[in-house]
Amino acid sequence: MSDKDRKRQKSISAFFFTKKQKTDDAVSDTGKGIEFSGIPCASTHAATTSMPTNPSAASASTSYMLQQRDIGTLLINQQDGLVLTDEGRYQWLKYTWQPTTDFKFPLVREGKKNRSFQISWLKEHEWLAYSKIAGGGLCKMCILFGRREAGTNDVKLGKLVSQPLTRYKKAIEMITHHESTNYHQANVVASQNFLMVMEGKSKDVVQMRLQEMKTVEENRKKLIPIIKTIILCGRQNIPFRGHRDDGSLESESSYGHGEGNFRALLKFRIDAGDEILHEHVKTCAKNASYISKTTQNDLIECCGELIRNKIVDKIKKSKFFTIIADETTDVSVCEQLTICIRYFDVDTKEIQEDFLMFVEVVKLTGENIAHHILKALESLNLDITLCRGQAYDGGANMSGKIKGVQARISSIQPLAFFTHCASHRLNLAISTACTISSIRNAVGVISSVANFFRDSAQRIHLLREEIQAHLPKEKQNILKKMCETRWVERHEAVLTFLDVLPCLPEILQKMADQDQGNRRSATPPFSLLQSIMSSEFIISLVILSDILGITLPLSRSLQAIEIDILSAVQLINTTTASIKRQRETSTDTFKKLFNQAEVMANEIGADITVRRIAGSQTNRPNVQTQFPSAAMQTIGKLQKLLSHNFSDGDIEDVLQGAEVYKEDLPCFLALKGELKIWQQMKENIPASPVDAYKRATVLPNIRTLCQLLCTFPVTTSTAEQSFSTLRRLKSYLRNRMTEERLNGLALMHIHQDIAAKMYANEVLDIFSRKHKRKLSLLNI
Repeated sequence: MSDKDRKRQKSISAFFFTKKQKTDDAVSDTGKGIEFSGIPCASTHAATTSMPTNPSAASASTSYMLQQRDIGTLLINQQDGLVLTDEGRYQWLKYTWQPTTDFKFPLVREGKKNRSFQISWLKEHEWLAYSKIAGGGLCKMCILFGRREAGTNDVKLGKLVSQPLTRYKKAIEMITHHESTNYHQANVVASQNFLMVMEGKSKDVVQMRLQEMKTVEENRKKLIPIIKTIILCGRQNIPFRGHRDDGSLESESSYGHGEGNFRALLKFRIDAGDEILHEHVKTCAKNASYISKTTQNDLIECCGELIRNKIVDKIKKSKFFTIIADETTDVSVCEQLTICIRYFDVDTKEIQEDFLMFVEVVKLTGENIAHHILKALESLNLDITLCRGQAYDGGANMSGKIKGVQARISSIQPLAFFTHCASHRLNLAISTACTISSIRNAVGVISSVANFFRDSAQRIHLLREEIQAHLPKEKQNILKKMCETRWVERHEAVLTFLDVLPCLPEILQKMADQDQGNRRSATPPFSLLQSIMSSEFIISLVILSDILGITLPLSRSLQAIEIDILSAVQLINTTTASIKRQRETSTDTFKKLFNQAEVMANEIGADITVRRIAGSQTNRPNVQTQFPSAAMQTIGKLQKLLSHNFSDGDIEDVLQGAEVYKEDLPCFLALKGELKIWQQMKENIPASPVDAYKRATVLPNIRTLCQLLCTFPVTTSTAEQSFSTLRRLKSYLRNRMTEERLNGLALMHIHQDIAAKMYANEVLDIFSRKHKRKLSLLNI
């Protein structure tokens, strides 16, 4: 066998081959990979002259590459603890060595193909650098600014960071993947900030912070006009939205029909010279204009929250409070529960009753309403243990002793005494007294005549002409309707009717004569004429006017916020005594009233037929003054504090009454001594709890008792006044208003004094904290 044949012959081991070892890593910048240590081995196709093999040559080459800023030398020297200064890091970042266009990249054998690094990759990715000494690509951002680990578990870094990219089959995938990692993106941001500082664009962190604050301030200035416009619309109850409220204010379509008041007012501000708002509207992104209906709702809610917080702060400072609640049906047939709080403002030294919110309720049971009230107090961070009173109407679900709201809240806080609204009780008393047939009929006639004229513009015109002709000094030129619930309004209606009564017979007669051919239209004026000419009606009208004249001052006083429970009781007793005197002197009183009726009958040409209607009264008008026994007994004893004949016996009575509020007093044991000092001041003792509070500056226990007397509720007038606001806000055209928007608008409209002093920046602070915004609006 020749030598040639012997060489071709293979041993048996040649038929068994081992699998070729894979030299590349997985495509991941956070994979384990092979640690790069020292100078990597170049491809067999690479020039070997540039890679010295002896240590001294390698050291000289590394030093040379450092001078050339080859990024690979930093990777090598990191293992030796190389520390760069800021200036050195800046030089490496800006002037990293990059191969020229005629540079010959080493070829790497991958399978059956030879591949090399592409210079186009460097142009496409600024962070990518080629290292001649490492023989591959590296990320200069991650080497200069990164750590040796990444992620929350400190996973070792792989290609492009701790090892050069030397295999190029999947190079584009590896570069793209590395570019998308959080680790790399964080290092890019760090490098950008570093360059800004080093190049003087931002000298230090303080200046960067100042720039951030300046940006925030500019963004806030853009929203201030928008917030001020919202506050204006809320205070004045100006509807915000129109038929089309979308799009930019600068678009031509926004100048068409159907645009809302809010957008129109913003344009008015721009026309008036608001350059900041104008610039914002022109340059803002479509999703960051802050004038959409969604932003409106957010800002309205923030305005309401700010007003409510200011009120709650005053309530907490005053410590004690009482609950006032009532419910009504709005225009969208939803039951709205209004919650108000009565308290004594220790700063202004005035009694306050403030509306806080509307709450939509479905079930009107005492349990459900009490649940909503307690939930509202909890949301406002008001402690129910500091509640000292409740005021509701006389409905069973509210005032029931077993399952009513007052019973359920009293079971939680026994000191929260219940007060049936005094105005409701007065109305019930007068309504009961006016069930006498003649009085009831007179009220019906007054209502029918008023409705007859008010239902026609032509009739109102004729009535005004008749009044001007016969009563030129009369201020009223139209009849008022009889209110179904408020006797204050009824009294004014009765007085107005008395004033214009001399003109009514003539004008009703003319209408009846003109419509004689039309029996249907002639019947109402004729029948009304006969009714007002009757003796029974004239006498009943005069009596009704006299009785309501006695109760009118009481009814008006009870609706005042500043009235305290002692003053209310005194007024009720005075009114009761006046009515009692009328009854005791009924003969003389009726003679006077009969004479007035005769004078009135002569003016209208009617005859008075004497009938016995001044007999014994079985349903006399008598104002109810009975309060719940436990509360009234306590208040009656405390009332002696304001007695001008303050005696030793009164001291014991006050001590007994004050024992109920023993825990509320600063020092109950010192109360007796304070009462003796108060006794020496009896000549100058004020008549009201508010004045007594102002005088008792050095008597803390008496001062607290006076504050409690001011806190006790009298009526629910504030709650019912909020219903008038509800009707103005949630009208027929705005019946889909959400509860949050309704409450925000109601708070701005009811508390106009607070809204007028409200700063837009305060609203903006709340708005900024609620959600993450497109613009930076808050300095942290």
